[in-house]
Amino acid sequence: MKPITVDDYKEHAGEFFDKYHFVAKELGEGSKAEDILKVMESLTGVVIKKRSEEKTGPWGFNKNDQ
Repeated sequence: MKPITVDDYKEHAGEFFDKYHFVAKELGEGSKAEDILKVMESLTGVVIKKRSEEKTGPWGFNKNDQ
């Protein structure tokens, strides 16, 4: 795996900080970075679980809707 560059940070920082600032706002003024990151990690787990529970349609070769 190649090293992460400053350009990589610039490319992806917007997505990260949008999420970071959303959680920081929800937790309120004076929230610690450690707490914000913990909540972000927990929310990621919730999103992954909810997405896996959603039925998005038939998969594979047997795609009959019966």
